Amino acid sequence: MSDYQYPATLPVTTTGGWARPGWWDILADAGKEGRFGPADRRELFDDYCQLAIYDQERAGLDILTDGEHRRLGWIEGITGSMRGITMRPSPRKLGAIGWDMLPVYEVQQPLDEIKSIWDYVSEYEFLRARTDRRPKIGMPGPYGITTELDFSPVYRNRRDCAEALVPAIRQDILNLVAAGCDYIQIEEPLTPSHAAEDRTPENLVAVINKVVEGITGCTFVVHICFGSFRRLPYAKRTYRWLFPALLDANVHGFSLEFGAREMAEIDLVGKWDRDRILSAGLIDIKTHYSETPEDIIERVRTCLEYRDPEHLEISTDCGLRRVPRYLAISKMSAAAEAARRLRESG
Repeated sequence: MSDYQYPATLPVTTTGGWARPGWWDILADAGKEGRFGPADRRELFDDYCQLAIYDQERAGLDILTDGEHRRLGWIEGITGSMRGITMRPSPRKLGAIGWDMLPVYEVQQPLDEIKSIWDYVSEYEFLRARTDRRPKIGMPGPYGITTELDFSPVYRNRRDCAEALVPAIRQDILNLVAAGCDYIQIEEPLTPSHAAEDRTPENLVAVINKVVEGITGCTFVVHICFGSFRRLPYAKRTYRWLFPALLDANVHGFSLEFGAREMAEIDLVGKWDRDRILSAGLIDIKTHYSETPEDIIERVRTCLEYRDPEHLEISTDCGLRRVPRYLAISKMSAAAEAARRLRESG
């Protein structure tokens, strides 16, 4: 029987994806060779997710995901599984790592006929049954899903495409809330577009508000980072153009990237209303350096100049999917230890 108690201040979490075990690559090759049947594949991913939950508990996290391993990432999993799109090969396959090495999915029919984006409820129920920590589900928001879409054959611009996805995303949220999920993170990274880009703070707010309108009983946090393709950012790393307009989003808080930027722009948080949650990205997933508890305590103290501890979470800049597993555990164990010390010291 666990004696775990959810903390009143400074809960520790991640932005979603957990580090893969080293032997993932061996089994991925076996999967490509057709050596898994459907039951084998389900068992494998159950084991992956169970391991991710165990790792997070062992590291001392308070808000957990299932590791998001079943998704294989947005591009391969969630986006690639939608109806009405076909994949075009990556524009470039040789040379230095770049965004143009990702495949492009061409939209060939209206997307507003899609009823659901992903089976998030099964993820939530699997997680809830295996931990006494707080479960969290992260899902790409309307603009987030458009990252690898060339929507120009059907839609005039990125906002039109994003709005077409709102009903399906909203239905997935309603299904999650009905299943008991009380924490949903909407992922809206500042990724580029393959067609007409018209994302403004006002447009982003408008589609987010359509997604969450009238839904109660759940905490909504919007995660906005600068993207991470093989641990390289996609975008110019500044939030100033988003605020204060983003505060018109009807959500409980925001998850923002600070660890990789040495706490740059934390002053923006001082302009938020008092009850907003800051899920502060204080763990830099783009470095092999493992932060010490002292490093994280210093960063948390900077956040506490702008946010009460009851409205502050310690998180990662982005997902840990491409971080070595031993390093992810080390980083998050340090975060949990930092939170413990800060709670004890007041």
